Amino acid sequence: MRTWKGWFAGLWAGCCLLLLAVGAFAVAAIEEEPTATAIDDLSCPGLEEALGRSLNVLRKIPPATAYRVAGRAITARQLTASILHLQRLLATHPSPEALAHEIDRVYERIQVNATPGQPPGRLLVTGYYQPVFAGRLDRQPPFVYPLYRVPDDLLIRHSQGKKEVLGRQVDGMIVPYWTRGEIERLGPLLGQELVWLKDPFDAFVLHIQGSGIIRLADGSRRGVHYAINNGRPYRSVGAFMVSSGRMQLADVTMDSLRRYIEEHPAERDRILHRNDSFIFFDWSEPGPAIGSLGQPLTPGRSLAADHRWYPPGSLVMIDSRQPIMTDDGQLERWQPLRRLATVQDTGSALIGPNRLDIFWGTGDRAGKEAGQMKERGQACLLLLKVNAGQ
Repeated sequence: MRTWKGWFAGLWAGCCLLLLAVGAFAVAAIEEEPTATAIDDLSCPGLEEALGRSLNVLRKIPPATAYRVAGRAITARQLTASILHLQRLLATHPSPEALAHEIDRVYERIQVNATPGQPPGRLLVTGYYQPVFAGRLDRQPPFVYPLYRVPDDLLIRHSQGKKEVLGRQVDGMIVPYWTRGEIERLGPLLGQELVWLKDPFDAFVLHIQGSGIIRLADGSRRGVHYAINNGRPYRSVGAFMVSSGRMQLADVTMDSLRRYIEEHPAERDRILHRNDSFIFFDWSEPGPAIGSLGQPLTPGRSLAADHRWYPPGSLVMIDSRQPIMTDDGQLERWQPLRRLATVQDTGSALIGPNRLDIFWGTGDRAGKEAGQMKERGQACLLLLKVNAGQ
């Protein structure tokens, strides 16, 4: 799913190059730096479920497979052992304090976004979710904004289980594939629509989130999920809104962007077409969101990250803060976010060691909460110490 993982993991990428070149969101000011010793909030459900799903992935990887993390090699065997030991700890139903003590005792904390002798980089923690939108299988006003299936002329190379977009063929030559603006202005994909939506911003949200649920006229639901993109680089719309003077950095959220475009419809294409990247979709079951590892995502426990820095299935401790929303979708307050989670997704806007995107869940409330997440924080990979599990 997070394929494009997060709405803020996407929308703010450029602000991270106003913050980091990837990003999802700009960093909001925090009065105090998060503490370095986080205690997992066991009141958040789903940890054991998420760990089991990461094990499903790790057990299919040859145990000797090595990942380069913070200048050292870490094997799939070590990642697996780290999760298995935590499962055993959780089976004893420890208190948060006892769990924190045991983690300190038997786990090594690896600061992924730091180099030896240097302080850690500025980590940006954002959120993403699975939206639910009304749609139709045929074009019928006001449902006139399509999501597209993988186009017939998209050239894809398959190598070592990965897909690489080459472009399209023109007069015997391979050229870059159509940009977002070209696709929406020129209509080169006529006839390859998958489903129609009634709001162009709904379609854009699905491009950012990577998956969602479509509610059809008869009340039935179908899932859509990321298939592949057009091979064009991601450019942040949020960063453009800030750099062009349309919005202040602290004010950019999914809702504020939607409102701005609704109030300035003549600017819509100029804004959305700043991002050349375009997503193509497949149908899926209308159930839990599925991450790039092929496993259902667990709200509050599944992370999207750059797998070149955070190995798939790895165990991570996050220390940041999270929004608490009122029933009518307003921000009520912030509270500490000190949580164990696991890497189960990735996204084209998540580049480098200073970005983590937390899956928040499905539906409007999850979207409101995810849309507020744009926080500084700390995170470390937890690796079981040698002989600690014996």
